[in-house]
Amino acid sequence: MRVFKGVPVIQVVGYKNSGKTSLVCRMIEWATSSGISVSSCKHHGHGGTPDVVEDTDSFFHQRAGAKISSVEGDGMLQLSISKPDWQLDDILSIYSYMKTELIIVEGYKRERYPKIVLLRHQGDHRLFQEIENVMAVIAPFPIEGQKEKIAYFSPDGMKEFEEWYLSWVQSSLKKERGAEDA
Repeated sequence: MRVFKGVPVIQVVGYKNSGKTSLVCRMIEWATSSGISVSSCKHHGHGGTPDVVEDTDSFFHQRAGAKISSVEGDGMLQLSISKPDWQLDDILSIYSYMKTELIIVEGYKRERYPKIVLLRHQGDHRLFQEIENVMAVIAPFPIEGQKEKIAYFSPDGMKEFEEWYLSWVQSSLKKERGAEDA
C-alpha cells in the first residue's frame, strides 16, 4: 500500500475510452456511501491545457497574470493554479490540506501508487509493460499468469469488485489510523 502524507492513494489506469472515469465515479460513490471522505485527481491526457470557463472573473484574474485564482460560492471552491511542470505529488500536497481519507487518481500511468487497470481487449495487455504496482485488473478476458499476484474482475462482476475495493479501502484506513496512534 502506498500513501501520501498518511492518506491512501489508489490509481485507475487504462487506455483512452477504457471506462476509467465511469469506474472512478462509481468508486467515489461506493466509498462516500460508506462514510469515507474521498478526493479525486484526473490527469488530462488529451494534450494541452484543461478546459477553463472563459469570461469569468477568475479567468480574467489568471489571464492578468495571477498564478493562483479561485472562486468560492455556497461552499464550492474552484481553484486554478498555473505552474509550468506539475508532478502528481505536487497536486497531492494540495489535497493533503483538505482532511480527506482517500485519494483516487485517474491516469498518471507511470506513478508509483497501487493501480487498478482497465483493459478493453487483448491488445491492451501491453499496458503492463508501462506500469508498476498493479493490484487489480478489470478485463473482459482472463489474465493468465497474473492471478496469484493480481485480483481479476470481469466487467460483469462489478459487485465483487466493489466488495474487494471497499475491503482494500477499509484495510488501508485501518493501517493508517493504527500508524497515527503508534
